[in-house]
Order: sequence, then C-alpha cells, then structure tokens
Amino acid sequence: MNEVVEEGQSFRIGAVERATGIPANTIRVWERRYGLVNPARDETGTRLYSQDDVEYLRQVRSLIDAGDSIGYIATLDKSQIPARIESLASMPNRGNLRRRRTGLAPLLLVGPTLGDRLGDIDLPGYTIHASYASPAEARQASLPTHSNAIAVVETEQVTRSMAQELAAWRDDASLTALIVVYSYARKSDLEAIRDLGLLVLREPIDAEMLRHVLLTRKYWLAPEEQPGDYLSEPIPPQLFTKKELVALALVQTSVSCECPRHLAELLISLSAFERYSQLCEDRSTEDAAVHAMLRGATAHARATMEAALKRVVDHEKIDLSELR
Repeated sequence: MNEVVEEGQSFRIGAVERATGIPANTIRVWERRYGLVNPARDETGTRLYSQDDVEYLRQVRSLIDAGDSIGYIATLDKSQIPARIESLASMPNRGNLRRRRTGLAPLLLVGPTLGDRLGDIDLPGYTIHASYASPAEARQASLPTHSNAIAVVETEQVTRSMAQELAAWRDDASLTALIVVYSYARKSDLEAIRDLGLLVLREPIDAEMLRHVLLTRKYWLAPEEQPGDYLSEPIPPQLFTKKELVALALVQTSVSCECPRHLAELLISLSAFERYSQLCEDRSTEDAAVHAMLRGATAHARATMEAALKRVVDHEKIDLSELR
C-alpha cells in the first residue's frame, strides 16, 4: 500500500521504497546510471526526495509493471510519462497494469550446475521458469511476458565488465533482480558490482541458502505474491544456547553425514545474523523496516532448523544436560 505524501514534505529513501515498492538499492542505481531523479541532500549527505520525486517513481514503477524497460523509460521526458501509461492501459489485455505482477515470480537459473542443484526448490511466491547453460543463452531466450522475473547467474569468476553486461541485461529485460553466484572476485570488483544493484553470493550455495535469500527479500514480490509477513509474527524463542550449539558441533555421533555438526554450525550463523539484524534495526532508522524483516525471517528460519536439530538430537539420544 502506498504511503500518503503531503505537499512540501521530503522523504528519506526508506520511505520512498515503501511508497513506491521499488527497492532502495534499485533507486540508487537508477540515479547513478540514468539520472532518473536528483534528490536533495541534508547536512549529513542523506538523500531527501520530494513529493514530485515520489510520484514520478510511482509512475516509473507502473510502466515497468506494464513491461517497459528502465532503459527506455529513462529516455522519456517526465511530461511524456502520463501519456505513456494511458496508452499502455488502453491496449488490449492491459487494462489492469497491476495484474501483470500477480501470480508466481519466475526464477531464471543461469549456469552449468544451478538447474541440477536448485531445480527442485520449493519457494512460496516463486516458480522455476527455465534453466540456461550460460548468460548468452538466457539473453537470447524469450522471457515471461511482463513478468517480475529474478535471474540467478552462476559464474566461476565475476569481473566488473561481466557485471556491467549482466546489469544491462537485467534492465533491458525488466528483471526485478539479478543474483550472481561466484567463486572468485576481487574486492574492488565486488564493490562495483554491488553499486550496479546486483546481489552477490559466494559459492557454495544450495537450495536452502537460496530459499533464505529470496524469502528475506520478499519486497521483490508484489504485495499479493508475498509469503507470510514476518513483521507481524512474534520472534520465536531460542531452543538451544550458543554453548549447546558449540558442543553439538563437536559431538561424535553415529550419523555418517555429521548432521548435528552441520546443523549446529548453521544455527550458530543464523543466530549471529539475527542479532546483527536487530542491531542494524536499532541503529538505522531509515532502513529499520528492512532490518526488522531480515531479523524476523532469520528468526523463523532459525526456529525451523532448531526443530530439525532437536529431532536429530532425540534420534541420536544425545543428552544435552551433559553438554552444558
């Protein structure tokens, strides 16, 4: 739901994200690449957007929902935008622009092994649309018409020039987001890649990791497509202490795949990120909603994995009292 804006008000980027449905990082990229908006700055350098900026970005979102690419929209004068929206709405089967973003968000898996590794992933709000061997093959393919597709691209090494090509494809194809899964990259290249609005994940990743990333970024989806609202649900209490998890990570069991150790290590990481998100939520007023969502999503992922670890502990007849 869009926020109400009043005459003469200025808005920080977090408020603009909530008002328009456009991720803050995407807005920043559009500013740098296309000069789409030119917000004022306060004495600390924080962006301040006007009411006109917010309304313009809402119109841009409407055109993207209808199928226009951001590269094309940037060539239009602001005075041309209302007429463009009206012309698209009057075309056959385009009477309801919002409807173009309903249904499941297509995932495009790009790379030699992603299809095998992630093809069976079960994600609320998402569906695997296709798997491609390379970015070149994906660029030549016909994507879902006016979809809010998200591409996951696998590459051994990611460079700045490659990232620029991927970002251009994302914009030309009106992808909602593009995730790069890489093995090696220089730190300077990674910083430039993030500035392009790409999300980078380092190998190895599996279906559970991708599930966590996509569900904690549920603002990529239209409101009617989103999974459960973590912000409205209470934070589940922790089932294991850190001391117990560390002990379980070291315990010797008969399980050949070392499940207790792997689960305990995962839970230690999830608990740490949960606490980190809470600190960010308290520290940054501008991004508080996003960090609250991250904390809630992580807490519920943690609770799910704690239940799984509890079953393993019971199965292995591990006495937690001896580990304390």
